[in-house]
Order: sequence, then C-alpha cells, then structure tokens
Amino acid sequence: MLPLFNKVLPLFFKVLPHYIMQLPLFFKVLPLLIKMLPLFNKVLPLFFKVLPLLIKVLPLFIMQLPLFFKVLPLFNKVLPLFNKVLPLFFKVLPLLIKVLPLFIKMLPLFFKVLPHYIMQLPL
Repeated sequence: MLPLFNKVLPLFFKVLPHYIMQLPLFFKVLPLLIKMLPLFNKVLPLFFKVLPLLIKVLPLFIMQLPLFFKVLPLFNKVLPLFNKVLPLFFKVLPLLIKVLPLFIKMLPLFFKVLPHYIMQLPL
C-alpha cells in the first residue's frame, strides 16, 4: 500500500495548486448551489425515472452521430443566415401575437369554405 501512496502523493501535490486556485470561484458559486439544492432534490427522482428510457435511446442517438457530423458543416453555413433572421423574427413577433386571435377566429370560416374551393378544382 505504501508504494502506491508514494506514487500518488507527488501527483496530489502537483494538482493541489490548481484546486486551490479554483476555491474563490467555488465560494462565489456556492450560494447559488445551495439555492438550487431543493430544485435538484425534486428533479433527481425524475431523472432516475427517465434513466432507463435514456439508456434505451442512447444507442440510437450514438448511431445518428455520423449523420450529425455530416450535416454539421451545412449547419455552420446556415447559422449566419439564422443569426440575421432571428432579430427580424423578434421584431415581427408582437405583430404575430396581435394577429393570432383574429387568425384563430377565421379558421372555422376557412374550413367551411374550403370544400367549395376544392370542388371547383379540375379533376
């Protein structure tokens, strides 16, 4: 046991300064961790309920990884466009929210008239 301890001890002292340097950050985050503890206690049982399903799905997810890496370059090309369109979407969103109730009110009329338009289509 002592030879193993003698091998591990130098490694411990090599890593120790890095851990000590992280202590201020740890104490900064600690109050947040304490606040989140009740939430964590609520979520943990749910996690264990879902875990068997996650284990079943994991191989399927892993099988899709090659496809993901094939599509990733395309996604990287589309991302700048998405970043341009997203602010525009948020500018238009309030208008969409205003129009949505009107759209919902018009839906029954649309479905009432739709069969008449379909019947007019040439076969």
